[in-house]
Amino acid sequence: MLIGKNATWAYIVARTKVMKRKLIPKDEFRKLLNMDFNEIVRYLEETEYKKEIDELAYKYSGPRLLDYALYLNLSRTYNKIVRVSFGLAKELLTLYLRRWDIWNIINILRGKVANAPLEEIEETIVAAGEKDIEFYKNLMMKEPEEIVKAFEGTPYNEPLSKYGTVSISEIEDELYKIYYNEITKLKPAELSLKLFVDFVKMEVDIKNIKTILRLKVEDVPVEEIMDKIIPNGYELSVDEARKLAAMSWDELTKSLEGYWFWKGVEIEKEFSTIEVEFDKAWIEAIARKASNYPLSILPVLQYMVLKKVEIDNLRILGWGKWQNIPNEEIERQLVIV
Repeated sequence: MLIGKNATWAYIVARTKVMKRKLIPKDEFRKLLNMDFNEIVRYLEETEYKKEIDELAYKYSGPRLLDYALYLNLSRTYNKIVRVSFGLAKELLTLYLRRWDIWNIINILRGKVANAPLEEIEETIVAAGEKDIEFYKNLMMKEPEEIVKAFEGTPYNEPLSKYGTVSISEIEDELYKIYYNEITKLKPAELSLKLFVDFVKMEVDIKNIKTILRLKVEDVPVEEIMDKIIPNGYELSVDEARKLAAMSWDELTKSLEGYWFWKGVEIEKEFSTIEVEFDKAWIEAIARKASNYPLSILPVLQYMVLKKVEIDNLRILGWGKWQNIPNEEIERQLVIV
């Protein structure tokens, strides 16, 4: 049985290793920083993004073309990983990717509230969760109340039923709490499941510390901060989060020493820089764990995170160049490890 499980992960890890080799090397991002927008697009047409760019160039241009092509590539990549998986691997990866269903629901609702054109809403869809693109295209045609009704009988129904009485951001927070709780409450019966649950709990830590720091910068009261905290973190429990949220800025930053996500960097009250540093700490922690468990779900999850980071970096580059933002400012927002 143990050999069988290892063999299962060996196959999926081997497939994702091949995909990982296609990621853009970090040194290349230095070159991209010195290109203009059109040069970046031409560069990407020599990579695995060519198919999506060519497919959509007749319809879009500028950074909208880049956004849509990148997200389409991301959804196809994630779907491929699930498609080549089986057994426990497929179940866990499918569970992990449900986050994109929340992403899509929220973007559709936000688009509806803003009276955005359907094609602009569709650009934000990443059909990598349980529902396919046709489901979301159909959902986009509905009124917000009908969208809410479409999720009756699901765990998402309660927060969605508050539509119109609370902000979209509050609904989003509740949906993600449901998502993370569903995973972090799992009781691992074997190593593969434990590694997966711990991975997600570490992600919860990163989200929570970012939330605390961002809201402290904005002088938000402790209870309002706690309303946004996701339970069941890896090291950062709800009680620990409350202690940090109640501290002054100086006390808080000093108290971060000792947590797994602390890199010893000097934290200033500039949230974009803080966020990048914690993302780097998260990626480095994933890499260490994945190297310790090479025949597990971790190398697969590591690739999935790196792929999303690459997409985010390319979007930051594209929009930054399009809007003539200085290279130094663009680089400060990139997560390159």
